[in-house]
Amino acid sequence: MNLQRGDVVLCRVPMPSTGLLKFKLRPAIIISSDRLNQILDDVMVVPYTSNTKRHLTATQHLLAGEEIAQAGIKVELVIRCESIFTLNQSMILRTLGFLSTDQLNSVNLCLISALGL
Repeated sequence: MNLQRGDVVLCRVPMPSTGLLKFKLRPAIIISSDRLNQILDDVMVVPYTSNTKRHLTATQHLLAGEEIAQAGIKVELVIRCESIFTLNQSMILRTLGFLSTDQLNSVNLCLISALGL
């Protein structure tokens, strides 16, 4: 699978409460560089949630309006850059869509805040 930074994907995520033996389907956004995605078996992702009622922090970005369809989703969502994790590319089931350059730049700012860079 040719994964690119900013892709919105559906993935199988191991659940810690089951000793990592069971999986749930979860949406996420690829944040690792295109170069790394080509040479490594793993990708870095951040999850998102459709729960948009909580107050946003500097590590979160609201995806709304016209950007929703391009991302391959149907509802507003909050990208949670404070929850970075790594998955083997075999855990990615499919690509749903992608973020625009502007949205990816906003995610970059949230990642800078989350990582204290």
